[in-house]
Amino acid sequence: MAAWEMRMNRFSSAVLIGIVLCTSGNGRSFAAGNGDANANITSTASPEEAAMQAAAYKARLAARAAADEGYFLGRRGDFPAARKKFSQSIELDPKFSPAYRLRADACLKMSDWAGAIADLNTLIRLDPNFAEIFNERGFARRQLGDLQGAREDFDHCIALGTDLPLAYGNRAEVEIMLGDNTAAAADVARAQLLAATMPASPPESSTPSARENRTHHKTPRTGTSNDAKGTTQ
Repeated sequence: MAAWEMRMNRFSSAVLIGIVLCTSGNGRSFAAGNGDANANITSTASPEEAAMQAAAYKARLAARAAADEGYFLGRRGDFPAARKKFSQSIELDPKFSPAYRLRADACLKMSDWAGAIADLNTLIRLDPNFAEIFNERGFARRQLGDLQGAREDFDHCIALGTDLPLAYGNRAEVEIMLGDNTAAAADVARAQLLAATMPASPPESSTPSARENRTHHKTPRTGTSNDAKGTTQ
């Protein structure tokens, strides 16, 4: 298949469901709490330290609850309302990184490329080795016409060791636009090979929760899907 004929599905609901949100070990939303809720509030802490830790934990629970609400709004397609909930989550706990990821995804769904880039920049500062974020920022940069910046992001994503077909497909499209057809053809071939060898995606969970402890140094694999942005072929 020629490089310019390949259309990659850059973002799908799998990004929202499979990457940022997950089910807790006991099947309940993190917003509801869990058995280890007070694990970090040690018995040796001073009263002042214990109070600060308790306040931080309460803020984190509230942030998770707001993110959960935003998630369900996003599932219904109400991205403006979802973005407001994710913003509320960030206001409650500015260190709660999943809320930035979710808000960036909502911005992408709304074609708010600059808004998405702002949140993705924050995530990159928090974890410069999170390959998937570079792929998403590259896509947003491409939409704004920053082809060189987009290519650099896709290069960085792939250099981090990702096996994400979308990164190769997205880079191929930018390479076509930059006139580098040879590199684009190689990236298309690589994307197709990876897509053909990926395992089937696991079934979606019906009880989402914000994943705070996700290891960002391994890029999750996403399957092919259909939506308004194209189809992995």
